[in-house]
Amino acid sequence: MRKTKGIWKRAAGVMAMAALLMTTGCAQSSTSSGSGSDDKGGGSGGSVKIGFILSQTGTFAPLSEGIVNGFQLYLEQHNGMLGGKKVEMKVEDDEANPQVALRKYRQLVHGEKVDILVGPISSAVAYALRDEVEKDKKVLIDANAAGDDLSWSKKSDYVYRVSFSNWQNGSSTAKYLAEQVGKKAVILAPDYPAGKEVLRAFKAAFEAAGGKVLKEIYPKLNTNDFAPYLQEASAEKPDFIYAFFTGSDGIRFITQYKEFGLKGKIPLTGPLEFGDELLTQPTGEAAEGIIAGINYSPYLDNEQNKQFVEAYKEKYGKLPNIFAVQGYDSAAAIDQAINKAGSLNSQDLIKILKGISLDSPRGKITIDPATHNPIQNFYISKNVLKDGAIVPQILETVENVKMPEASPF
Repeated sequence: MRKTKGIWKRAAGVMAMAALLMTTGCAQSSTSSGSGSDDKGGGSGGSVKIGFILSQTGTFAPLSEGIVNGFQLYLEQHNGMLGGKKVEMKVEDDEANPQVALRKYRQLVHGEKVDILVGPISSAVAYALRDEVEKDKKVLIDANAAGDDLSWSKKSDYVYRVSFSNWQNGSSTAKYLAEQVGKKAVILAPDYPAGKEVLRAFKAAFEAAGGKVLKEIYPKLNTNDFAPYLQEASAEKPDFIYAFFTGSDGIRFITQYKEFGLKGKIPLTGPLEFGDELLTQPTGEAAEGIIAGINYSPYLDNEQNKQFVEAYKEKYGKLPNIFAVQGYDSAAAIDQAINKAGSLNSQDLIKILKGISLDSPRGKITIDPATHNPIQNFYISKNVLKDGAIVPQILETVENVKMPEASPF
């Protein structure tokens, strides 16, 4: 249902923060034994060890920083506890490499004996981890990886996503763009699973709405010079360009789009990343005018968000981005699950996680029991320059966006 409505400085200390987290927990206490734990006490004390598998180096490092920041803020607001238990955090860098991630997973699960996992960033890493968590019966709160098949052919009783899927991210703006911007598009994304899935979803929804994709272009991840790809895209004379890039790739792409002279000539559009603080803050005026499909903005008008933004700014000195919200919501989901299950046992936790609802800064979200993916609102927004900052002006709300229960592809 659609309803019309008139609405990084990149931190230099990411690695320092990560190193600190790897050596100190949020509380010094004995640890629990995970899915085999005999602890049935829920809020009766003890500790819980949370293992994070995140990409702390490379393109995705800023996303990981946001997730950890949001998670730590929630802990600070809840006396360092989740489900009445003191929290110890163990953070590992998967380098956005599935093989590295598997080594870090085994270290956390078999070595550190963590109770619950949070992460990862990359869809490729998530797909690699899926069979391991299934085999070990270890709960994974997916704080970012948006791979569609985690809700379809690779769905697991032990994986629950609090972020969004590539299907949601790619499809949310397609109808609006076909109706309001143009019928001919060139689409671009990095050559890795998330990039291909976002463009797949956008193309299907855009063409169903009467649009036509003239060309698909897939630069390598970590591309430094987008000029050849921008030349290739503009040569097709599209009505607009739709692009999915995140982290440092997204910053370079938006900046070079303006430098190449396309800003103001060919409208630039994209998924939620192109309307998020992580990209709009460092790119500034270059991001002005981009139309994006976002699921969060620090300017959303709800009481939970107002309190979250105020606390986040006080702690970190900047506005939160969607990845900080995802970290915050990961902690909230774990907190609620332990409290309601009265246990750290995975079999007890998953009974709660299926269908769990959270009062998130982005609004209420519910984990769909059929897909383990959040049902949530998306907002068609346009980046406007206001008082020297980029602010997403909401053009239209797409309410309760829910993944199909089976792949339509």
